[in-house]
Amino acid sequence: MRITSSYQYERSVQTMQTLLGKLTDFQDQLSTLKQIQKPSDSPLDSALVMNWKAYGVQVDRWQNNIKEIENRYSYTEQNLTHVKDLMLNVRDLVIRGGGSDALGPDEKEAVSKQMVQQAEEMLSALNAKYGGRFVLANAEVTNPADPSWKPFKVVVDDGTGSYVFKDSISQAEEAVEQNHADGKTDSKWMVVFEPKEFSELSDSDKKTVSVEIGSHTTMPQVLAVEDYFTLKPITIDGNNYHTVDMFDKLYGFVNTLKNGGSLASADNTGKTGLDYTDEILDKLTDSIASIGARVQRLDTMTSFYNNVSTNVESLRSSYEDADLAKTYTEYTKFNTSYQSLLKVIASITPLSLVNYL
Repeated sequence: MRITSSYQYERSVQTMQTLLGKLTDFQDQLSTLKQIQKPSDSPLDSALVMNWKAYGVQVDRWQNNIKEIENRYSYTEQNLTHVKDLMLNVRDLVIRGGGSDALGPDEKEAVSKQMVQQAEEMLSALNAKYGGRFVLANAEVTNPADPSWKPFKVVVDDGTGSYVFKDSISQAEEAVEQNHADGKTDSKWMVVFEPKEFSELSDSDKKTVSVEIGSHTTMPQVLAVEDYFTLKPITIDGNNYHTVDMFDKLYGFVNTLKNGGSLASADNTGKTGLDYTDEILDKLTDSIASIGARVQRLDTMTSFYNNVSTNVESLRSSYEDADLAKTYTEYTKFNTSYQSLLKVIASITPLSLVNYL
């Protein structure tokens, strides 16, 4: 069987076109550093890459949510620790001054004023904000109808069922003193929490805002106030509030001292002022420990997601990204074959009359 020059030429051209196509593919991979240029190059691998990219984006979102919650929890922990430190100051006042019968009326009143200042600072810490939201409150508040609204407020009860809100505990203390002077001996001040609901809330039962930190896993950005303090319901002017037991005890300390009493004496429940301060401190300590446990859980999840992100990125890269050294080697191999084929085509014997027989 005779192999004509025409046949050799046609086969060489076909091989050259194949090599040229390969060279073009490798040039594209070298320029884009991607081994998949379009889904049709490898439909299955393209589908896997898209799935891994989508999961990677999801993991990134979970990590961002965790970082935001960690920051909020850390700030919450700082504020609670500050409140605890202030309560430790109150405990010191109870031990050094409030519990001593040797103190005169002026000294006891001076101690009571120091307690009022500690309570004032506590109230300020409770109404602190982080990222436009109140830290120690149930609700997420971004644009409340009343910009001056605060979750924790101080209110004066004149003893007859009439309530007046005040801007500070110092103002409330002055109003109570005036009421006492006017014969309203049952008048007192208290700090109340308003469980106001907003449209942003996702859990109406706990009045907290939860975010996704994993597949079917959520965690509240703002923890419920009842997780920190003991609350008691109260109705003021037809609205629902909760008194904060910690401040009720502080008012009791202040009132006892101003009336010349001793905080070392047990009340009708058999507890002294020191017993109550220790109970409050235990509650705060438990709350801070609870937040610490949540932060530790978030740290563990962060480490886990970091490993997941690394593995997912490695899988995606192995299918989508080009191996530069391997791709360049393959490119060089096919380019050498292409150049050799060009020389072969150029040396093919010109067509003879036999080709037309």
